[in-house]
Amino acid sequence: MTQTAYDLLMDMKHQQANRKPKVISFEFADHVFLNRNGKLLPNSNYDRYLEKLCHKAGIEKISMHTLRHTFATRCIESGMKPKTLQKILGHANISMTMDLYVHVTEDEKAKEMQKFEKMYRVV
Repeated sequence: MTQTAYDLLMDMKHQQANRKPKVISFEFADHVFLNRNGKLLPNSNYDRYLEKLCHKAGIEKISMHTLRHTFATRCIESGMKPKTLQKILGHANISMTMDLYVHVTEDEKAKEMQKFEKMYRVV
């Protein structure tokens, strides 16, 4: 988790603690995203909220899982070691990470071919 993400989540957690008292079971005490009754939100809530944000922004609808794939791809593009990404995503093996989660964009293919071309350019 990035420091920025951690700070944002901790701010949300503190804001949540300062709201009107609610019963939160010990089981969920460390969680940030809870409903009014102190229970975990269903995963479908996140996708519905993201769909609303996409509509408001005028962009194509995406899912939380799509964001996970995008994150994986951008991590590799930024130079993250695949084994590190595997551990971050919680995959049991590297093939799951690289074959199913990391996608190569057309821009990335073009950049890699340009690097190759520069190495072997005949003057």
